[in-house]
Amino acid sequence: MKPIKYLFIAAILFPFLFLVGGANATQQPEGLNGKADFKLEQYRGKVVLLDFWASWCGPCREAFPWLNEMHRKYQGLGLEIIAVNLDEVRSKADQFLIDSPANFSIQYDPEGVLAKDYDLQGMPYSLLFDRNGKLLNKHVGFFKSKAPERELEIRQALKNNI
Repeated sequence: MKPIKYLFIAAILFPFLFLVGGANATQQPEGLNGKADFKLEQYRGKVVLLDFWASWCGPCREAFPWLNEMHRKYQGLGLEIIAVNLDEVRSKADQFLIDSPANFSIQYDPEGVLAKDYDLQGMPYSLLFDRNGKLLNKHVGFFKSKAPERELEIRQALKNNI
């Protein structure tokens, strides 16, 4: 009788594993103890767009569709997008990602270690690095009117150092 009871419990809990696991299968797992383990060196040879965001940030929500589009268009050419969440409460980030799915890598930095390392100046905060890890551009905020200029920066970075 006990095995049937356990199967019943497992059948009920199984669907919730997908909800707890995150909103997107392409997300990178967070580092140990919930800390981001992003190291720019591991992306040598790729153009990296590092984007800091939080669930409470309205412009971040506006930026995600554009980031998804850039990922779709340029991932095959060597663009790597890593979005670093700064929420202290993980469930807030998870809800944001359900509402605004990400097709690019997500890291979690609840203690703000990476934000401090990269001198966070506002939200969202984006940094574009060339294939050798050199900082090319940084942007505070997201403005749809400036999206074509930012895409041009990405395209130029992808053309250089091939």
